[in-house]
Amino acid sequence: MPTERFYNLPAGKKKTIRDAAVEEFIRVPFEKASINKIIQAAGISRGSFYTYFVDKRDVLGYIFEDATENFQNSWVNCAEKNKGDLWKTAETFLQYSMANAKENVLRLIKNIADSEKLFGMTHQLCKENTRGQQELQEVMYRSIDTSDFKDKSIETFGKLVSMIFLELAHCMGWYYHHQEDEEKIKKIFQEKLEILQYGIRKQTLQS
Repeated sequence: MPTERFYNLPAGKKKTIRDAAVEEFIRVPFEKASINKIIQAAGISRGSFYTYFVDKRDVLGYIFEDATENFQNSWVNCAEKNKGDLWKTAETFLQYSMANAKENVLRLIKNIADSEKLFGMTHQLCKENTRGQQELQEVMYRSIDTSDFKDKSIETFGKLVSMIFLELAHCMGWYYHHQEDEEKIKKIFQEKLEILQYGIRKQTLQS
């Protein structure tokens, strides 16, 4: 994640850097995104960039972090509408995302979802486990009714939600290309949620 020096920058400067990075990640897939183009658009030196971030993955982490409040509020609203049902909340969240997605947001999601390093990148972001990520996970966890979960730990909840959101990212990536497939995308997402919820075996594994 960004360094303390970055967080100490004026709000306007941070926004300029963020916007420059978003534009670059929209322009091309993540692997092809150019740090040079980001620093040129942001009007900062290469040296300054590396006092703020380790690499472009760090920048992407900040973009995710910056969007956390809106994401968090949207998730909680969906959970409240569905009385804490995780699976209905996920379906409602997908519908909300489709209904409110702007063209640039869809392109950004598409470019990240298409990334060959998506799994590793997501794993690393989760591995760092920043305070902001912990707080988001706790808010999401508290909004869900876990009374019928076999394992009620927040750690298992985090793993489950990461699988759900990987599928959601794929759905939004497809939606970017084929908005006419909206109902088909929702149906496939629902089917995948059912597999996560109920599994595929006819009986439980024998110990």
